[in-house]
Amino acid sequence: MNGLLKMNEARRTYKVLKPYIKQHRRPYVGLLLLLFVEIMLTIGFSWFFGSITDAAIHSDITRMKWLVPLGITLVVISITSTYLNTLWETIATNAVKRDFSEQLFKHILQLPGKHVDRIHSGDLLAHFTNDIHNLDGIIGSSLINLIKLPFIYGAVLIYVLQINWKLALLCALVAPVAMVSGVIFGILLRNNNRRIQSLVAGFNVLLNETFQGFFVIRSFLMERAIFTKYAIKNKKLYALELNNARLRGWFYVGSQAAASITFLVSLCLGSYYISVGVLTVGALLTFINLVNHLVYPLTEFAGQWAGLQKSMSAMERIFQVLEIEAESDDFPAAMRVEPLVSSIAFSDITFQYEGQPHLFEHLNVHIPAGKIVAIVGLSGAGKTTLFNLLQGFYKPQTGEILINGRQISRLSISERRSLFAHVSQETMLFSGTIRDNLLVARPDITDRQMIEAATMAGIHAYISTLPQGYETEIGENGLKFSGGQRQRLAIARAILKDAPILLLDEGTSALDSETEYHVKAALDRLMHNRTTLVITHRLASVHRADYIIVMDKGTIVQMGRHEEIMQQEGVYRHLQGMESKRGEWGYADAFDQSAV
Repeated sequence: MNGLLKMNEARRTYKVLKPYIKQHRRPYVGLLLLLFVEIMLTIGFSWFFGSITDAAIHSDITRMKWLVPLGITLVVISITSTYLNTLWETIATNAVKRDFSEQLFKHILQLPGKHVDRIHSGDLLAHFTNDIHNLDGIIGSSLINLIKLPFIYGAVLIYVLQINWKLALLCALVAPVAMVSGVIFGILLRNNNRRIQSLVAGFNVLLNETFQGFFVIRSFLMERAIFTKYAIKNKKLYALELNNARLRGWFYVGSQAAASITFLVSLCLGSYYISVGVLTVGALLTFINLVNHLVYPLTEFAGQWAGLQKSMSAMERIFQVLEIEAESDDFPAAMRVEPLVSSIAFSDITFQYEGQPHLFEHLNVHIPAGKIVAIVGLSGAGKTTLFNLLQGFYKPQTGEILINGRQISRLSISERRSLFAHVSQETMLFSGTIRDNLLVARPDITDRQMIEAATMAGIHAYISTLPQGYETEIGENGLKFSGGQRQRLAIARAILKDAPILLLDEGTSALDSETEYHVKAALDRLMHNRTTLVITHRLASVHRADYIIVMDKGTIVQMGRHEEIMQQEGVYRHLQGMESKRGEWGYADAFDQSAV
């Protein structure tokens, strides 16, 4: 049953990799042709050694004269074959890995949000830094050798049987022992490599979290705890690598023992055959040169099988991602959407995150076109989830979301995402220049448009003071910029996208009071004739909203203008009271200043 399971895994693996191997079939065909050249060279060199030895013993100068050029020819062919074999194997293996890694990366970029949330970024990183590189056994040397070695063994066995069939059969008896030991060690190595690859993925997770949370670690004095975790994992990895070395060591010891025994038997029994006139010295030399090819293809076959098992373990991990269905067959293309005033309607929406209770049950809300709507509520009320549902990052279990009466489920991904300009609570900037980050919104923008957007967002004056201006490198995730500056760059990016619906998730939370005033003035201009949804915890900023939606645990509990809701007992008045107290105690001002 276990063997059948492994055969199914092998078939599934080659079904996935077959298109890539087929695409680069030329170097594989070349390697297949070189296989027959290698068989010819193996037998040819052994025959040459025996023939030139017999010629020397019998002082056959005439024969030696034509054997020497033949030997030189064999050497030239061998050198050429070795070079082409190395080159074509490298081309085939790396071309397949390149194309497969690109397809894997593309697949990950197209995964639905609900699945990406469940996969740690360190695990995803391990697929590219470790698993992809361990596929050589499936598409490279191990695969090629598993095809080549049986041919070499068969050709050599046929040839040595013609030299002396009794001696050949006696040496061939080592085959069953070599095969059985190879299968056993292959299984043991595969299981050990599976544990190693899982631990390496854990290393990537730990390193990723450490480097991303470097200053948090220092702030909470976590250095010792993090180092201890790393040291424990490192010791486990060392133990597994040591176990791998022991298994390989015992395997190679067994292979060497089999080869040595076969050599001694051939030498001793062959010497006897020479003494009784059954073999010539040259024939024995040919046989001894070839007898190793009756052992090493079988022992090497087992070693290559172990390499194949290691690659299969890596492929098993990749399958966990490949089996997740992608959102679409291709990347959504960037497109411009006319900034028409758009209404939004959530109709009978039911939604829950996997493994959690329902967040929304039969949610209904209509947001009129061109209005500014503030969404408030305690953390976990479902505010950000509404934004994610709107943009299609998650899909409701039941119900529909409509934009101007059109169901967004019927829109293409490109059209749906082009409807929104989003400034999120956690500002994400990319490594590169300021210009690169603004071009994310629209690759075709002019310098004038870029400057206008940056000016509206209140960041152009600061950029102008930088020696390299818009060509300034911002560092990893904008590390060289303050929180407020990163927020303003994100707002400039949203301004440049010029979408009909604006989503602000705490969009001005990282700004000081003066900058916030200027940015809000810019946003007021941007909001004109657009539908705007604002998530905020700072209730002082929502008084001018056309509507306020108050949420509590996935339910809309209040809705209306500020003056209307303040007259009602409920969550909104409670939140206003809490904010007033924070202001009296000075917390609000302190938070505002520390965010800059």
